[in-house]
Amino acid sequence: MIQVPPETVHVLRDGRTIRIRPITPADLERLRAFHDRLSLNTTRLRFFTPLKHLTLSFAEHLCNVDFDRRCAFVLSLPENDDIHGVGRYEAESPTSAEVAFVVEDVSQGLGIGPILLERLVTQARARGFTRLTAVVLCENHSMLTLFRDSPYHAEVHIEREQAFVKLDIRTSSGAG
Repeated sequence: MIQVPPETVHVLRDGRTIRIRPITPADLERLRAFHDRLSLNTTRLRFFTPLKHLTLSFAEHLCNVDFDRRCAFVLSLPENDDIHGVGRYEAESPTSAEVAFVVEDVSQGLGIGPILLERLVTQARARGFTRLTAVVLCENHSMLTLFRDSPYHAEVHIEREQAFVKLDIRTSSGAG
C-alpha cells in the first residue's frame, strides 16, 4: 500500500502561509465549491472548455487518487481545508505522467505553480516516473512560463493552438 505524502507549508510571494496537502475523498464538496469559484476563462484554460460545474462523478474521480499512478495535491490556508488550487498527475506509461494545475483567479501570480510542480515532481520521482508531460493552450502563457522556467529542461512542441510539454524530472539543473 502506498503511503499518503505529508502536508507541507510554504510562504507565498505576498507573505501568506499556505498548506499543500494530499487530496482526499472528503474534499469532494470543497473541490466542487473551489471549481464553482473559478472564472470561465480559468476553467477553459485548464479543461479546454468553459466547464462551469464539476459533476458529482467527475469530482469523485478527481478526489480519489492512489498517490502512485494518480496523485493530487490541494492548496489550503492554515485555518481551514477550503481548496484554493490543485495540482495533479496521472500516469500515461510506467515512466511518464501527465501533469495539470488550476489555481483560483484571486491567487494566481503568487508563486503557487512552482510549489505545486515541485510537490508533484517529488512524488512522481518516488513512484518511478522520469518524465512529466502537459498539454497547454498556447494562450496560457503563465503555464508555459512555469514549465519553461522550471529546472526540468522543458521541451515544448506547438501544434495549432496547443503546446505539448515534456519535462525530464530525473534531475534538475538546480535553477528555477
